[in-house]
Amino acid sequence: MKAKRLKTKETTVRALNELIETLVTPEDRLNMISEAAYYRAEQRGFAPDGVDQDWYEAESMIDSMLMKEAEKVVERA
Repeated sequence: MKAKRLKTKETTVRALNELIETLVTPEDRLNMISEAAYYRAEQRGFAPDGVDQDWYEAESMIDSMLMKEAEKVVERA
């Protein structure tokens, strides 16, 4: 039963990711992440030791936001 539930969750996540790709192009997603990482770096005073962390956190934030938007689209359908 757990394997079936996991497979269903994986299928749902995959479907949401495909929906996200229809809502925003990969280039737009990358631009959104880049801008968010820039603002994170700006908040740190552009210190060079946190560049990777800025990017990872921005990527996580943008992907989370896009996932929530995709879920809203699915709920409305």
